Parts: sequence; C-alpha cells; structure tokens
Amino acid sequence: MTEATLGTSIRAGMGSESALALAKVLGGIGALLTMLGLAPVIGTPAVIVGWIIVLAAIALVSSTINDKPVFYFGTVAAGLQIVGSIGLYFVGRSIFSYLSGGSPSYPLGFWGSVFGSLSVLWIVAIASSIFLYMSLRTIGSRLNAGLLGTAAIIFVVGEATTIILIGFVIALIAQILIAVAFFMMPEHLPLSLSASTSRTQTMPAATSSTPSALGAPTSREMAYCTSCGAKLVPGAVYCPYCGARKLA
Repeated sequence: MTEATLGTSIRAGMGSESALALAKVLGGIGALLTMLGLAPVIGTPAVIVGWIIVLAAIALVSSTINDKPVFYFGTVAAGLQIVGSIGLYFVGRSIFSYLSGGSPSYPLGFWGSVFGSLSVLWIVAIASSIFLYMSLRTIGSRLNAGLLGTAAIIFVVGEATTIILIGFVIALIAQILIAVAFFMMPEHLPLSLSASTSRTQTMPAATSSTPSALGAPTSREMAYCTSCGAKLVPGAVYCPYCGARKLA
C-alpha cells in the first residue's frame, strides 16, 4: 500500500481544506480506538482498526502537504503497532491458558518464554513510537500543530518506560493527547506552505524553446552566408551581397 493508493485515492475530488478536515476527524477517532488495547474481546481488533484509521489520516496529510516521508514513517509506526498488538494478544492468551491449568512446554520454562516475548514486543513498541514521532513531528511543524509533536515524544517516553509499568500510564496520556491534537489540527494550510504548493503545481515545464523565449539568439537569427560570410537577414534565401543561395 502506497501513499498514492491510500491518501490520494481518499483525497480524490477533495480540496486541501476538505482533506485536512477529514484527516483531523480520522486521526482523532483512530487515536481513541488505539487506547482500547486492554479491553476484553474487542481490544486487539479495536487497536488494529484504530492504527489503520490513523494511517489513513497521515496519508491524507502527507498527500496534502506533499511530504512522502511523513507517510512512510507513519506506515512503519502503524505496522509495528499492529504487530505488537497481535503479539501481545497471543502472549496474554498463553498466560491465561497457563493459569487456567494448562501445561505448555517451553525450552526456557513458561515464564522465561513470556519474558522473552515481552522483551521483543517492548523493542517493537519503542521502534514504532520513534517512527510515529518522526511522522507527527513533521505534520505538526508543517501545519502549525505543535501538540502533535509534543504528544508523540511523550508517547516515545511512555513506550520506553512500560518496562517499569508507569509507562503504560504515560503512553495512555500520550494517546489521549494525540487524539486531541488531531481534533485540533487546522483545516487550512499555512499561507507559506499553501503558496509553495501552488507554485509547485503551476510551474511550467521547461521546453526546448526556452532559450528563444528568454531572448537568446537562435541558429536562424544568426545565419551567415556560406560563400562570403556576410550576416543574413532572417528568412533570406539568397545572400544580398554575393547572390549565393543560402544552404539549408
């Protein structure tokens, strides 16, 4: 899935204002859904859907401000978050099965395997939060929505400190701030960015006739008689000085 197939297809037939208005709603709703990870039954599906919606919002903004790295970083972040959510779901099921009387066999013992799995998921979560920060920081700076970047860096801190549990609270606060930041995101491009985008879209393509248009002499204007070397009038067929026919 690329920005062209996601953001541009969603944005088809929309202006920049409509695209940003839709992005702020999608981003806010998606961020709220990502907070439901610990909810029974619906937790993991809600998180997956939430990150997909957030990615759609990022794709819209990326297409609107013409900044592809924003989409690429957002894609990596959302993908890692989804992988982490699925992994956490299976770890949770294994713990539940073990505590319910199951007797799974693991090379390092049950709890050793759980610890190893959670360590991997912790690294995945940190990597995801860093990519999300790079994406949202750029969006915040380009659209004058600084709260997005602030919320994203808090999310990084939260994911990095989940190993001491307090990180879960910090990450939850960050997700709330990300949702609020999306809902508060402006629906208009800043004047400087709007003017830059307009110039990019209206700039004429260079053609082979550009030197002539800028006043540079062409080969026809600088024709000389091949017989006597006199400068010829543009369009002349015969040399007015020696009468020789000009060669094509």
